[in-house]
Amino acid sequence: MLPVARLKTALRDPGLAADYAASRIGPVFSAVELPITSRFPRGQNVLDEDWDVLLILDTCRVDALREATDRTDYEWLTNVGNRWSVGGSTLEWTAQTFRETYREQADVDYIAGNVLVQQVLSGERTPEEIAGVPWAPTNWKTLSLSSLNHFRSAGNLRSAKEAAAGHEDRPHPSADLVTDLTINHARDASPNKLIAHYVQPHYPYYSAVESGNQDELNEWQRYPFWELRTGQVDRERVWELYMEELLQALEAIDTLLENLDAERVAITADHGEAFGERHRGIRGYGHRGGTSHPAVRRVPWATTTATDHETHKPIIETASDNKDTEEQLSALGYL
Repeated sequence: MLPVARLKTALRDPGLAADYAASRIGPVFSAVELPITSRFPRGQNVLDEDWDVLLILDTCRVDALREATDRTDYEWLTNVGNRWSVGGSTLEWTAQTFRETYREQADVDYIAGNVLVQQVLSGERTPEEIAGVPWAPTNWKTLSLSSLNHFRSAGNLRSAKEAAAGHEDRPHPSADLVTDLTINHARDASPNKLIAHYVQPHYPYYSAVESGNQDELNEWQRYPFWELRTGQVDRERVWELYMEELLQALEAIDTLLENLDAERVAITADHGEAFGERHRGIRGYGHRGGTSHPAVRRVPWATTTATDHETHKPIIETASDNKDTEEQLSALGYL
């Protein structure tokens, strides 16, 4: 539930009150939509595309990646197109991407920064559980972890460098750590098809702490869309931190592309993020499984190449942050 003060703020404005009411019935929508999408998948499966390395930016919108092309000078980041994702959340995307009919294409190596990928492929979670409707009559036909060639989750890892800098409690793996794990694996195993899944630009927006501007995250930086919905913070402030997270990920990807060999690299997202855009008359915020909101389901698609110039040699010293899965999911705003 929202704190009482936020609820009162919402109820003073009829428009906000309607949006608040819509947010509370989100699980009802998911209960209707997820059983349908589990049986009749929508969207373009990334396993149908032609790539050697696939880079996933969690919650990245098409317009955000296009804006990043104006803020940076990366020669590899041009001509950002779009696709329609198979999921409105990481759980739904994972369940739909790695389904039984894609068993042959699923022979990939996967470095996952988001703990939810492993949760779904190991059978520990289903999309409807996180959506708050575990009783929904879904019919997923998701492959198991053993169907993939190699899988490593970075969800509970932090680098020794981060710990030394006082960032051992960051809520999700840094983009640098995912890049280092990917570089090492690519050099050691030379996989035929490799996926690297970055958490960024998903909230919490930890770049606010890593930049040195503050010692700890504010509440709205952890769970921005409740605050955005009720007017406690404006869209520009949330968008700017979202973009800072994305730019951190792109900097890590720039390092990655100089330190592995791949003729065909694709950059995309599992799903996008709604910042208050209306769909079917209702403002959307954040993301959820089953939704057809274009801001969530339309994702970027850019292609490039990569050459290992050996400009970076990762020294990976990792340790568990001792957070259990429930704590990690809570930090990511799922619980």
